[in-house]
Amino acid sequence: MKITWIGQSGYKIDDKNTCILIDPYLSDVVNKVANRPRLMNPPFSAKDFQGDAVVCTHDHLDHLDIEAVPDFHQNITIITPPSCAQKLKELGRQKIKILHAGESVSVGAFTLTAVPAFHTVEAMGILLKWKEYTLYFTSDTLYDRRLEEMKRQKIDILFICINGKLGNMNVDEAVRITKAIGPRVGVPTHYGMFASNTEDPKKYTSQIKNSFEMQYNQAYEITEILEASI
Repeated sequence: MKITWIGQSGYKIDDKNTCILIDPYLSDVVNKVANRPRLMNPPFSAKDFQGDAVVCTHDHLDHLDIEAVPDFHQNITIITPPSCAQKLKELGRQKIKILHAGESVSVGAFTLTAVPAFHTVEAMGILLKWKEYTLYFTSDTLYDRRLEEMKRQKIDILFICINGKLGNMNVDEAVRITKAIGPRVGVPTHYGMFASNTEDPKKYTSQIKNSFEMQYNQAYEITEILEASI
């Protein structure tokens, strides 16, 4: 399985049989709405994505991209919490899978489970299981000790937000949560897309022994990340 960071909290996950996106931000709509231009060019367009499912964890433009979502092929399922369903319908989506907290859906060999996130709007994190591996994507979330309960899931790779603004935990809080959960590897995320809402990932990796800083739009085998130790 290969994992590619496609900017902000966006990831492409591909096991050669199934390909999904989590929180893809592929347009420049945040700039149009809030005067925040993207600092990274889109890795691909929604029209060009040949995959099976797209996860939109909450209704913010860098997670539910209102310009990109209509362009995904209609055979692609959009997986989302209840609060996003109406907007997705208005954007012309026909295959929508709503997940409440604790509910799961299978896409190929991937099992995706909605887990709590504590953001400024209703949001969900994603627990992804594939073969013997368990990945946890926090999505956007404030620091909350209830996140520590994810320790029970025996996380292999934790993808955790670090930017500390607009309803997200900061680096020190991300470090605290990472140490409490105890993943095999921690990966900082949700930075580098907007100049006004970013953070230095090395502030996180310098404090977490088993951590990995992913390069933008570079595909990594899951074992490459798991073998990393900084």
